[in-house]
Amino acid sequence: MEVGFIGLGVMGRAMAANLVRAGHRVTVYNRTREATGPLADLGAAVAQSPRQAAEGKDAVISIVTDDAAVSAVLFGEEGALLGARAGALVIDMSTVSPAIARQAAQQAAQRGLRFLDAPVTGGDVGAREGTLTIMVGGDEAAFSDAQPLFSVMGRRIVRVGGPGSGQTMKLAANLVSAMTLMVAAEGLQLGLRLGLPAEILGEVMPNSSAASYELAKLLDRHARQDWEPGFSVQNRLKDLRLAVEMAEQAGITLPMAPKALELYRQHAQEGAAPLDEASYLRRLLG
Repeated sequence: MEVGFIGLGVMGRAMAANLVRAGHRVTVYNRTREATGPLADLGAAVAQSPRQAAEGKDAVISIVTDDAAVSAVLFGEEGALLGARAGALVIDMSTVSPAIARQAAQQAAQRGLRFLDAPVTGGDVGAREGTLTIMVGGDEAAFSDAQPLFSVMGRRIVRVGGPGSGQTMKLAANLVSAMTLMVAAEGLQLGLRLGLPAEILGEVMPNSSAASYELAKLLDRHARQDWEPGFSVQNRLKDLRLAVEMAEQAGITLPMAPKALELYRQHAQEGAAPLDEASYLRRLLG
């Protein structure tokens, strides 16, 4: 397929590279042009704007930071919706609010385009290995037509409902993973401060009822003292905020989530925003 790909951060550059390697003809755009170099080396074309990236393509994929970035790259002055041809797929794989996804779907439909919100989970490793879980909101026919792209980037691909529902699913899932990481960090802190060796914690806890993806990540990152971002604190904080706001707008009480949001906001304000989310354990240990 002819694909425009917008956003070459930690996730996007690996996902775009997998599309190129799978034989799709990809044109990339990134606000910071130097990020396009490795993709160009693989054979991707480079566009000067989101609009140019979308021109003449079968599909346009975006994965950017937040609601404002989605708005800019899709329906800004040089947005992709202005360049995309009638009938093209527009797939936003960012993690943003359900409201901006529904707005994008509406604006795409007005231009004769088919929109899917398709956030992902699986981290930087899943992006590199093409094993992401992709949660898709939108029309079933468009979902079917997007399978040749989704199957390159992910292993579990689920249509969860209409426009915006992919984002709703992602925020609910990320709320769980965020709070699981924080609780796992507290448990590791307790054991380490009471004198249990990290090696023993790493042997026992993953083979107990405490086991989780987030616990495994914390143990690995702590052992290597590696806080380079796979999934950054600032991105985790953004997702937590969106989940809490989504619940508030629906009149749903989340007793623990606001406290988690407060603690994570403090962590970011202490200078950890660009670090990996696992650095929360470092914060607790001091």
